[in-house]
Amino acid sequence: LPAEFLGATVARGKATRGGLQRTVKCDGTDESSVARARRHAKKTGASNELSAEDLKDKSHVERIKAGLVAYNTEKSKSYDDFEIVKGSVQLVAGSLYKYTFKVKSEPEVVCKISVWERVWLDTQDQRKYNVKCDGDDEPEQEQKLAASKRSARSVRPRQSDTDGEGHYSKGEDHARHLFEKFKLKHSRQYQSSLEHEMRFRIFKNNLFKIEQLNKYEQGTAKYGITHFADMTSAEYRQRTGLVVPRDEDRNHVGNPKAEIDENMEIPEAFDWRESGAVSPVKNQGNCGSCWAFSVVGNIEGLHQIKTKVLEEYSEQELLDCDAVDSACQGGYMDDAYKAIEKIGGLELESEYPYLAKKQKTCHYNSTKVHVRVKGAVDLPKNETAMAQYLVANGPVSIGLNANAMQFYRGGISHPWRPLCSKKNLDHGVLIVGYGVKEYPMFNKTMPFWIVKNSWGPKWGEQGYYRIFRGDNTCGVSEMASSAVLE
Repeated sequence: LPAEFLGATVARGKATRGGLQRTVKCDGTDESSVARARRHAKKTGASNELSAEDLKDKSHVERIKAGLVAYNTEKSKSYDDFEIVKGSVQLVAGSLYKYTFKVKSEPEVVCKISVWERVWLDTQDQRKYNVKCDGDDEPEQEQKLAASKRSARSVRPRQSDTDGEGHYSKGEDHARHLFEKFKLKHSRQYQSSLEHEMRFRIFKNNLFKIEQLNKYEQGTAKYGITHFADMTSAEYRQRTGLVVPRDEDRNHVGNPKAEIDENMEIPEAFDWRESGAVSPVKNQGNCGSCWAFSVVGNIEGLHQIKTKVLEEYSEQELLDCDAVDSACQGGYMDDAYKAIEKIGGLELESEYPYLAKKQKTCHYNSTKVHVRVKGAVDLPKNETAMAQYLVANGPVSIGLNANAMQFYRGGISHPWRPLCSKKNLDHGVLIVGYGVKEYPMFNKTMPFWIVKNSWGPKWGEQGYYRIFRGDNTCGVSEMASSAVLE
């Protein structure tokens, strides 16, 4: 016998018509071993539990993330970070995956998701998702009420396909056509078909958001597909970066109030760009450093007004040397003013260039400082007073709700208040001027702020954002401040 059969035993059996029947039994093939192997085999049609080791495969995380896209939009949730508790797979007409997971931001919330994969079908039909989380169950009466409200609102209007600039049909084919154009324009490449499908679902949900912004817009703004169109709300917020401390976390004295001449007469329109006090639009990249760009832009303007020399200062110095704020993880303008004062001033952008990431060490050089700060002031939550201060002193740093900015293409932005709450400030920007747009045909006047953003000159109106002035749109007057130079 070959070597692999050594140790086998041959048993003579009873005679049969074809001769003797012999049974060969090898080591490791006793009945108990065979039974044990059968118990642990993956059973077609039966549910097989996934081990902790199996669940470490990133494909399981990707499936859950893809399934949460529509759920988060429908339920107004932001469940993006989670811990998988258990999972299983069932092989029947494809693969049916079931997972139980905990939401890290809300540890008491446990969710269950099923993902039915049939990879041989067309892309849009390959995966079907069903998500259920704690707290989703509504009493029967509430369900009926919610259904009637949804019907009355008709929140997903059935419109014909358009050119992709404003209103979008929810048709699958049209959405995929727009997605292909988006990928080509923004050079998007995804690591797997699963990620591709997840990004498409996000993109399609964002088309609905764009539709709502355009439908309820009270100004002249147009919203459309931008390079943020395949990002979830949570991912988009990571590209803003304003983190407002909670009251209980604030361990420092606030800034003094700015002195403003309430009787000061101001022109109908004013723009510090015309006086050379505003540097070119910069780009914070994939880093939540808006707070640094807002503060540095404010100081650049104040210095030019004082000296008649426009210099560009270093945001990277703040990312590396500000010990209170969190670099690309977000910051707060009031803390940044104090940090600059404590550090000793700002260097030039050319001497300390921007990298869009925090370095391990601070490379501040006191001999290269070009501007120093001796404090900061807070402006009142009054847009007339803000305009008076801006004309008298220079560009003003503000925080606002950037919800509408994700898809802004141009015009005067005046979102419906529920779509842009004044309470959720998440982006630091710079007001450089203001104006008024007249519409004689409609007997309408529309005042606006001119806002310098930090997403590069290809965003918005050559990098700028016009937002309605006069009713605290998107919280524009909630957090206005300015540095005070030495």
